Formats: sequence, structure tokens, C-alpha cells
Amino acid sequence: MKLLSLLETLDFDKIQSTLQARFASNLAFFQSYSPHLYEKLLLPPTQYNLFFDEQGINLIDLINHRFIYPQENGIHTFLQTHINLSCSPLQNPKWDLLHNHLYLQKMDINAFPITAKACNQMIEDLDSLGGVASFHLPQSFLPNTCIFGALGGVFIELLLEEGNFFHSFLWFEEEFDFFRIACFFVDFPLLFDQCSNRSCYLFIQDLINKKIIKHFFETHKITNNFLRLELSLYDSPKIKSAKAIIQEMHAQNARGWGSFEDECIGLQNTLKNLKSSYPILQSPKRLDIPICVVGNGSSLDTLLPFIKENQEKMIIFSCGTALKVLKAFDIAPDFQIEIERIDYLCNVLKEAPLGDTPLICGNMVNPLAVSLAKEAYQFMRGGSAGAYLLPSFILEFSSPFVGNAGVALASALGSDVILCGLDCGHIQGQSKHAKGSFYGDETTEIPKHSFEIRANKDKKVFSTSIYALSSSMMHLAISHFKPNYALNLGEGAYIQGTKPINAEDFILKQKDKAKAIQDLKACFNHSQTQIDKEELLECFCSFVEEIKTKLSSPITSKPKLFNLIDEINALCFQKSISNPKIGILLEGSINHLLQNLMMCALHYPRNEIGSLYAKCLDSLFLALDEYKIKLRLLLLLS
Repeated sequence: MKLLSLLETLDFDKIQSTLQARFASNLAFFQSYSPHLYEKLLLPPTQYNLFFDEQGINLIDLINHRFIYPQENGIHTFLQTHINLSCSPLQNPKWDLLHNHLYLQKMDINAFPITAKACNQMIEDLDSLGGVASFHLPQSFLPNTCIFGALGGVFIELLLEEGNFFHSFLWFEEEFDFFRIACFFVDFPLLFDQCSNRSCYLFIQDLINKKIIKHFFETHKITNNFLRLELSLYDSPKIKSAKAIIQEMHAQNARGWGSFEDECIGLQNTLKNLKSSYPILQSPKRLDIPICVVGNGSSLDTLLPFIKENQEKMIIFSCGTALKVLKAFDIAPDFQIEIERIDYLCNVLKEAPLGDTPLICGNMVNPLAVSLAKEAYQFMRGGSAGAYLLPSFILEFSSPFVGNAGVALASALGSDVILCGLDCGHIQGQSKHAKGSFYGDETTEIPKHSFEIRANKDKKVFSTSIYALSSSMMHLAISHFKPNYALNLGEGAYIQGTKPINAEDFILKQKDKAKAIQDLKACFNHSQTQIDKEELLECFCSFVEEIKTKLSSPITSKPKLFNLIDEINALCFQKSISNPKIGILLEGSINHLLQNLMMCALHYPRNEIGSLYAKCLDSLFLALDEYKIKLRLLLLLS
């Protein structure tokens, strides 16, 4: 008998015996799946429990003897509430249907000539087959679903019994007794079966772990990047915190994808820079001096006096457009840090001006910009395909912004790290950048789709997906390289792993700065390693064919497409780990192509997508073949 039919009988003996059997079945499941949960489920409830009487079923607070669900006309509303929640979640106003502000629109073919041509053609194919403006999913297929407090969870079991399938499922329950109650109703083996492989995540009582949530999104990078169903049956500070973590990780997942076209520019620049034989960071060593990393955030304005007063007691890394602001305040940075591959970086450095300031830049920086420096050093910037051409030290955690590279370098080299103007967000009432910078006058408007985050000081600070990624990478760099202290003097975002502090609250000791600078330069050495271009091209072409084989799988429905996209995402992820110069080169554009394919499928008004997929497959194969031709020409001409 299905759960709803059973509960509506009000046959308490039968209900109790059936629910006890369900609880025992779940106990056996968790004994092997999660022994920790199993042990806790054996303990008696401490605050909340199930309650039965002639008015129906409810949950009761054992301490104050109050019902959790109200009564209407003498009847407990527990069951009716869950029946209502189980009705068509995609159209149900009680559920929140969130999306990552993505829209099906054509790409700039000048910026992404191969990727954009394929994506734009898929949109035209959709239009020719009758695409619609609204998205469409089969009624029994639910996208990324997040539950924050299920208060018994009966609606989940009702959805399962109706044959609903969750592409990915995350459940956070703050009160363990509420989860114990759910074990009387929800068939957990069935729940795990009706989710995609390894896509059911349970967080009970303990706060959601950011690393696990990052993995949750990484394994569904594309399929979890658009639609997200969300439901909460109660609220609390812990639930608000859990939601904020999901929002942050969801935002980070949407950024930093890159593209084949951009990576080719970086690869071409890398090959040219390697021919110029600039010293490359090979063996970073801890220096006996703090390194001050200066970004161009608006909080830099108030920190310029501190930097000027202490410039002989620390090494100063100027990051990107902070250079002009520092020099205008008569501060001579010891090194200028750059990672941009763009052409107009030359103009930025000329305007500052760069002058005699030594340049430390990523391998992918435009060679013309590097040539402006009288003294230039390079590091192999992790996350760029060109960085893995040589068996050199790879500076990971050095993107997405140049400030991230500065923090990673300082964390690897400095005794301590001092952050100035690395705001990683928008400070309420202030412009985005410091005054007098390359960007000129700016408004103080907070961008749409920003979200408030923890501030480093007492100002209100708002982040975006790209800033959230930047802040996370700074934390990873500091925790990985482990400087003695990391001090954040700015008024922007709080950066995990740093200590918020005011400039007047500490005093720097005098150091032998000249020796420290020479020791820093000694960490960079010349490398004469030969690059095997034929092997690079062969591996790239082989991987392209592997992806084409995957894409050749027969796809007739949207759920099958979601699974295929996850499989290819996993394939690219593994390749970026095992052979990053190949995986990173291709992964970004594959993500964009697959996301565009998924969006086209969602805007197709039927679940049967065989004809649409066949048309899109032609565009995908053409793009993949053009990637091979592009790389072959690049390597031939470099």
C-alpha cells in the first residue's frame, strides 16, 4: 500500500506497524551507508517525535508539548501540507524555482569564432524545430533540488511513489529528531535509486561543508548551473547559513570556465614568452620579510599612507591597475604583478607608467606587454593550459584576478602576507576601484544579482559569482602555502584564513629589504626544456575523438541528455587532472557547448529530443574538428 493511502486510513495499528517496518528498513540501509547516522538513529528522540490521535498525524515538541503543525477545524494539517507540497514542484508556488540568470542568447562570434558559431547554430536549429520561450522538463524529472528542513519529509516519499526522479538532491535537516521522523516515512534506498549516480547528499544536524558542496556542483557543473528547486519548511540561523553556502558555491560554479579560444591565446603567448627565456619561478623559498599585496579596490584609498610609511619594511606587490594609484601617491612598488593575456595591457602599463618597476607575470601574458619591462620574471600560472608545458613549479590558486596571483605569490614567498585593497566585493556607498585609477570615475551602484557577504570591517559588502570565486581561491592559497600570518587591512570582504586588522594596530619590524628582494629574484631561473608539439597535438586530437564517441550515444530524452552531459563533464574534469595541458585547453569550451545544448533542449516543448539532438550534434562535431585544425595551425606557426 502506498504511503498516502495508508495514512488516510487512520488505522493506527496498521500505520504504526508499517512505519516501524519502514524505519527498520532504513536502519539497515544506513548501517552500511552511514554507520554514524545508524548509531544516532538507535537513540531515542530528545525533543521532537511523531504524534497520532483521532485528529490525524502531527509532530510534537516533547519539551513544551506543542504541535509543530497547526490544526484546522480540529484536524492536524501535517498530512495535507505534505500532499500540497508533493503536487508538481516545478509549477508549485510553495517551491522556489531559482536559476543562475542564464538566458539562451547568441554569443559574440568575434570573441569566440569556433565556440560561438556552434552555439549560435544550435539556437537556430532549435528555432527551426519549434523552440519556445519558456523552459520545459518532463513532469516526473526534477532538476537540482535542495531541501532545507523537511519537517517529516512525507512529501518526498509521495514524490518518489509518483515516480519522480531527482537529477541531483541535497537535504539539510538541522534537527536530528526531524530526520529520525522522516525515516518512518521516506524510503531512503528508493530515494538514492531515484537520483543520478552519487547525486544524493544528506546533511543532518551539522552545518553544510563547503568542500562537499563544491564537489556537489563540480560533478554537475553544467546540469546544476541553471535550474535549482529549493524548499524550506522552517527557518533558523543554521538554515540561513546553509542556504548562503549553497548560493556561494552555486555562484562559484558558474565562473572560471574559460574557453578554447582564450586558452589558445594564452598558449600562443606562452610559447613566445618561453622563446624569450625570461627567468621562471622554479623553487619558491620563504623570505624573511612580509609581502604587501596591493589591489585596486576602493578601500586602497585609506591605506595608501600605511603603505608609504612602511614601504621599507615590506616588499610591495602591485597587482594590475593598482600601479597607477600607488605611483600617483609617490609609492614605488617593488614588483608589478600581471596575468592578463589581453592586448591593451600594454596601454595600461604605459599609462601607469611601469617605468623601472620589475614585472612578475604569468606565462600567458601578452609578449608585447612583457617587453615593456626592463626586468621581467615569469611564473607558470595554474589553471592555464600553457602552464603545464614545462616540468616547472606551477603556481596554483592564482586566478581569476591578478590579485589572486599576487596573494598566491606572496603566500608562497613572504614570511607574512598583508592585503591592501583586495576587496573581493562591492562596498556599499563606495566605487568599485580606488580613486585616480585606470578606470576613471565610477558610480557606487551595487550590481544586480549581488548578494551580501561577511565584511572584513564594519561596512556592508556585496559579492558576485566571480568575487566569490576569487575570495575562495585566496583562502586556498593561504591555507596551502601557510605564511606565518595573513593580515587583511581592507574594508571589503572577509577572506577566510586572514586576520581583519587596522593599520594602526600593529608595527612592522625593520628588515633587510635589499637582500630579501635578491633572494626573491633568485627563486626564478632560466629553463631550456624542449616542448614536444607533436605529442601535444596527438593527445589533444585523441581526447577530441573520445568526446565525439561519448556524444555519439543515442539521446532521445532530456533526462538522458542530463546524464550524458554529466558523463562528459566528468571526463573533462579527469583529463584536466591527469593531463592539464590538454584538459584545460578544451574543457571550458566543452562546458559552454554542452550548456548551450542543455538550454536548447530545455526550450524544446517536448521530452522527445532525438531530432533536435541530431541537428545539434552536427554543430558540435564541426566545432570539435575546427578545434583540432586551430591547434595544429597554432603549433605550426609558433
